[in-house]
Amino acid sequence: MKKKKVLMVHNFYQIGGGEHTVFKNEVDLLRQHGHEVIEYTRNNNELKQNKLKLVLLPFITIWSWKTYNDIRGIIKENHIDVVHCHNTFPLISPSVYYAARSMKVPVIQTIHNFRLLCPNGSFFCDGKICEICNKTGSFRSALQNNCYRNSKIQTLVLVAMLKFHRWIGTYQKISYIFLTKFNREKFSKLIDVNSEQVFIKPNFVKESNCFVNAVEKKTFVYAGRLEINKGILSLIEMWKTLPEDFVLHIFGSGTMEEHIKKEIKNNKNISFFGFRPQKEVFEDYRNAVAVIIPSECYETFGMGIPECFSMKLPVICTDIGNPGEMVKESKGGLVYPIGNISKFQVVVKEMIEMRQVYSENAYQYYLNNLTDEKNYKELVEIYDKSRNIK
Repeated sequence: MKKKKVLMVHNFYQIGGGEHTVFKNEVDLLRQHGHEVIEYTRNNNELKQNKLKLVLLPFITIWSWKTYNDIRGIIKENHIDVVHCHNTFPLISPSVYYAARSMKVPVIQTIHNFRLLCPNGSFFCDGKICEICNKTGSFRSALQNNCYRNSKIQTLVLVAMLKFHRWIGTYQKISYIFLTKFNREKFSKLIDVNSEQVFIKPNFVKESNCFVNAVEKKTFVYAGRLEINKGILSLIEMWKTLPEDFVLHIFGSGTMEEHIKKEIKNNKNISFFGFRPQKEVFEDYRNAVAVIIPSECYETFGMGIPECFSMKLPVICTDIGNPGEMVKESKGGLVYPIGNISKFQVVVKEMIEMRQVYSENAYQYYLNNLTDEKNYKELVEIYDKSRNIK
C-alpha cells in the first residue's frame, strides 16, 4: 500500500514545551517508516523581528491569507494526502483548515491543550481549577480575569478568534486527535466527540536504556515548570512534614523559582537544582524511588509520565485530570487528593515499600500503550480513516 504524504503543521511558541517535542517526534516517526513529510512551521519569534506582524496579529490570528495560500501551494506541489496540525495559534490561524478543505485533503488537529475552550489553555484561574467558560459557552469570565498572559488586549484577541470560528462552524469541519478520553470529553459541548472523525491517540517516547537502579535511598524527584498551577509549593509544604531521610530533588525553572529557593533554604532534605539538560535529569532518575507530579490543574497529557514509565520509574501524582487517570489505569504509581497531607504521607511511604510492583506495572503499561511502534500503527490508521467533514 502506498504510504501517505503528510503535511505536518506547527506554530512554535517562543518558549519550548511538550507540544514541540511531540511534533518533532511524529515527524521523525513518519519519516523513519518511509513517509514523505513536509513541514509547515511558524515561530512566534517572528513577532519580535517584524513590528508590522505584531500590529496585524489580531487579524492574522483570526485569518491568515499567507497561511491559506502557502498551504494550498504546498498541497498542490507535493500531492499531499493528509494535513496534520499540532498548533495553529497565533500566526498560522485556522485558515489552514480551509486551505486543506479547498484542496479536498483531510485535515486533522491534535489537541495538546484546552485553548479552544479556555483562553489560558489549562482550566486554571486564581489558584484553582476553573471551567466557567466551557460550562457557560461564554468567554466573559476570561475577559474579566485577563486569562491569556494576564493581558486584556491579548485575551480579547484570542476570544475574538474563538468566537468568530465558533460562529462560522470551523470546529465542526475538522477531524481531531485527542491524547486521552478525559481530554475528549471536555470538548463535548464544542464538537461531536462520538464522531467517526474523532480519535484518541496518546503521545509516545522511545524505549530508554536509562532504567532505574535498585534504590537504596529514599529519594524522590520533581522535574517540571515552577508555576503555581503545577502544585510545587504545596509539594514543598507537604514534604516538610516527612522525616529528614526522605529526600526531594527539584529540577526546573519558572516564575516561582525565587520563592522556592526561600522556602527550602533551611530544609536539609529538599535540594533545588534549577533547569538542567534532560540527560542530567534522567541520570538523577536512576536513583529515585519515584517521580512526583503534584499538579493542581488537569494537564493535557505531557511527556513526563511516558518517559518515567519507559524507565521503569513509578509516579506519585494528584488525583485529578490526566496524570491521575493514567496512573490509576496503569497501576504504575499512586495518587493522593490535592492538599491532603496525611494521604500524601501514606502514599510516599507505600511507594517505598511496594516500589518494585509499581515499577513493573509502569513499564508494562508503557510497552502496551506508549511505544513508538504502537503509536505509528495508530497514527497510520487515523490517517487512513480521516475524511473531510461536510
